[in-house]
Amino acid sequence: METMQPTLKRGRDVWNRINMPKAEFLGRVEKIREQIEQKGIDVLLLYGNSLNEYGNPCYISNYFMKMAQGAVVAITCKGEVTLICEGFSRDLPTVKSTTWVDDVRSCEDVSQRSVAFLEEKNLIPSTIGFVGLEQFMPYHQFQFLLKSIEPCKIIHAGDMIREIRMIKYQREVDQIRRSSRIVARIFDRIAQTPFPDANEKNLEAVMGREAYLEGVEDIRMLIAKPQEGNWALRPFEGVSLSADNVVIIYLAVEFERYWSEGIRTFLFKNDSFAEPNLEVVKSLYKRIVEGMTLRKRVSQFYRETIDKIKESQVDIIHEYGLGQGIGLSLQEFPLLIEEDTSPLKEGMCLTLRLAIKDKEMGAMMIGDTIYLSKNGPEVLT
Repeated sequence: METMQPTLKRGRDVWNRINMPKAEFLGRVEKIREQIEQKGIDVLLLYGNSLNEYGNPCYISNYFMKMAQGAVVAITCKGEVTLICEGFSRDLPTVKSTTWVDDVRSCEDVSQRSVAFLEEKNLIPSTIGFVGLEQFMPYHQFQFLLKSIEPCKIIHAGDMIREIRMIKYQREVDQIRRSSRIVARIFDRIAQTPFPDANEKNLEAVMGREAYLEGVEDIRMLIAKPQEGNWALRPFEGVSLSADNVVIIYLAVEFERYWSEGIRTFLFKNDSFAEPNLEVVKSLYKRIVEGMTLRKRVSQFYRETIDKIKESQVDIIHEYGLGQGIGLSLQEFPLLIEEDTSPLKEGMCLTLRLAIKDKEMGAMMIGDTIYLSKNGPEVLT
């Protein structure tokens, strides 16, 4: 789900070595090295930028950007891993406190520093694998990089990393469980808190306070009032809440790098939020979740879901989609669309969203983060 994002992440920023030990990252490095050796790649560059697209370098280094800055992780077939991040040299102690990588280099321009690294390692010319550079690196930086490594052969290895990241290791699943529990607690807090002076900003403040007390790194929130004309999920505003208002809330939190999201529909009445009668949508939603069986193609799941919605004789709201993968990013693969033919596999973590029209309430929405275990889908939020 696209939301507004902060200029600076102001939440908790730690490396919990129990939840995510160094050995976890070393295992990922070895798996990737096996892949790049098979493809004849001498060095793999994984790039990330901004507060949303930090997943590729973070997957290896555990480092993520608290501001809109770029970072590159360089993996060669042998030797140490290198992390190149934009920022000041005075920030290096903080960066090193959250990563296992010893060779950390700060810079003003990550493309220039990456070229200097390649020259230092005698990797121009060589075969270089690109992950995320073409998609996320600023244009002028990317053009400088391309011109500087013209003698090199470039292999676009984004699909390789995408396939690896789609299947979560057990420790990744545990992190997503932790962020999912926070999502559930915040929704519970909404239902337990009276709002005598109710407006959207007060509601946002209560949710934000609960999230940061739980130790999140980042939080994203959207609200909708489906009884209004031309409604949509939008940022919170200073608008009062009236009796019998139907309110839809989208919530996503990031805990120790990993995201989870949920969507709930509430009825505001007597200065408090309560769940309205959602039996129709809950019954349909349960049937959809049960259809997320292992080895089924995403395209088949999508078609079956649309058929179940039609059989229930409700009108789906297509604009918000059915969901996608989630993990180090809010938007990962696979995408729950008809065009995606990826098989559903054990270890995938996905978001599922269902939005349907309703004559009285305007609309009802429900959504969760789901883990595909060997025993089937497990709703985490």
